[in-house]
Amino acid sequence: MFPRLVLLEIRDSGFRGHLLKGDEPLPLSLVAPMPALTCRDGFPLEKEAIGDLVGDLLLNEKVLEAYVLAALPFSASHWRVLVNPFRTPPDDPVDELRQMDPALSLPFSLKDAYLDLYPLPGKEEQLLLVASEAKLVDAWIDVFRLAGVKLERLAPAQGCLLAALADELAGSPDDELTAFLWPEEAGCLLWFFHRGVPVFEKLLPPELPDLLKQMNVALEFYHRQEPGLRRLRLLQATLHEEQDKLEQALEVTAELIGSDPYGSLVLKGLAVKGGGR
Repeated sequence: MFPRLVLLEIRDSGFRGHLLKGDEPLPLSLVAPMPALTCRDGFPLEKEAIGDLVGDLLLNEKVLEAYVLAALPFSASHWRVLVNPFRTPPDDPVDELRQMDPALSLPFSLKDAYLDLYPLPGKEEQLLLVASEAKLVDAWIDVFRLAGVKLERLAPAQGCLLAALADELAGSPDDELTAFLWPEEAGCLLWFFHRGVPVFEKLLPPELPDLLKQMNVALEFYHRQEPGLRRLRLLQATLHEEQDKLEQALEVTAELIGSDPYGSLVLKGLAVKGGGR
């Protein structure tokens, strides 16, 4: 009998998640708003209050004994694409990179961070680094300890999104730029991918015309870096309330990336990475 797994997405505004039955999620039943003023920019300010909420959430669904796979808030982590810095593959690449501590313009040292390294499809010479400040991750570990639950893994949301988008990004042509729009609580996340590799990120205003103005500035900037680009592909997690205007202005038809049956691309990617798929 395999232990039961719970997928849980953490956001500043609350939690949402699933209980996995085998490899399939049960209906989205784990939903709870975050108590006011307890979480800001991905950091749990009131660990006991949030721990009580998590414990009650799992207890009410009779899954307190399950192992929890949780995704950190997007704002809790930072990513960089690295040219593979290792002359020979080290036994522990994360520890080796932490000791090297290259200058990456992060708001903290790699020595004070938890690191995740992801291979990029078809790019053996490149790695995606996602770093989360250690004191933030340790605070969330404390939250789950106070909740009395078994925390199996804390994953960065960026890695989960990349896993959820992997099939869509595979085989992207050299002359195509893929733009991904994902609604976040503080705005709309814009992520550019070129040849399947993340190359640009910016949080945009959620409404038109400001979203379009800033997105066009970003497109012009990146096109100057890669003048050989000829096509734009637009991926979205959900339709914008002014979708027609958005597509007309960008002269492109958007492709919706489904998250069913998980209800969230972060949860879908979390299941791919940690649920045995």
